[in-house]
Amino acid sequence: MRRKDFLSGALAGLVVLAGCAHPNPPASRLATPSDTGAFKTVKVNERVYALVGELGQRSPSNLGNNMTAGFIIGDNGVVVIDTSGSRAGAEVMVKAIRAVTDKPIRWAVNTGGQDHRWLGNDYFRSVQGARIIAAEEGLKDQQARGFQQMEMARRNIGESGFAGTKEAYADTTFKGRQRLDVQGVQVELIYTGGAHTHGDLWVWLPQERIVFAGDSVFAERLLGIQPGLGFKWIAALERLRDELQPVTVIPGHGNVTTLDKALKDSLGYLLMLRDGSRKLIADGAFDPVEVADKLDQSAFAYLANYEDKRFRGQNAMRMAEEVFAAQK
Repeated sequence: MRRKDFLSGALAGLVVLAGCAHPNPPASRLATPSDTGAFKTVKVNERVYALVGELGQRSPSNLGNNMTAGFIIGDNGVVVIDTSGSRAGAEVMVKAIRAVTDKPIRWAVNTGGQDHRWLGNDYFRSVQGARIIAAEEGLKDQQARGFQQMEMARRNIGESGFAGTKEAYADTTFKGRQRLDVQGVQVELIYTGGAHTHGDLWVWLPQERIVFAGDSVFAERLLGIQPGLGFKWIAALERLRDELQPVTVIPGHGNVTTLDKALKDSLGYLLMLRDGSRKLIADGAFDPVEVADKLDQSAFAYLANYEDKRFRGQNAMRMAEEVFAAQK
């Protein structure tokens, strides 16, 4: 890996870590993104890199890239994992990739229906020539929420940072599992059945036991539950634990981590909400609002964005709604 200086300008601030990286790099070894950049680049092994974004919200400084993405270097080209929350953010991603490899970008995978997973599709297709791939349910989600997500991203990033961003959907979709024709490394796409969004998928490297988990895993940051997806999210993470058993997890938010840490921050939080809701309902809680008001979530106060009480309350209400519905 070639060592690069910080990239200057509005699309700069990427940090490429030189030397050999531990498969699960400790936080002390990870550089901090500058306030004008979107990612820090973390080397997982010779072929696999994570692009770790900020844990906060979308903003003009991060160009909508408040997530963890990444790329895989095959002998015949590069697989990009997620395409950014804007065209400018996609350009930042490509600069990070080009700091490591000159191989053509042949595939771009959307791991879900959230804006920062796919709003850079047009740039990767039209400029880089990549084939865009998503789960079938991911494409449906993007199409259903595309206008809403474009407007939200424009407000959060600002007109200048969002300029040139276009809705562009996947060229190829699949239902269950799909193997990519990447030489030198096995890459498999696996549909989760739904987690943070209806179309979440995993990018699985079975030989290395590395998974790009997309938004099924939030590490170090409080997750957000969409209506009707709490139970499905739990099932997806239990499947990740029991079926794939990855050694290294590249989450959708947060630093490269272990399976235990990934499960603690995501599955642990979801189980606390589900089991806490069940107990409060058994003790006489009348409705999801009362559950949300009484549920103690303080065990997860270490997570970024925990301080937003409305966010915590919404998660509790949505899980409680599913618990109430399941008991009818």
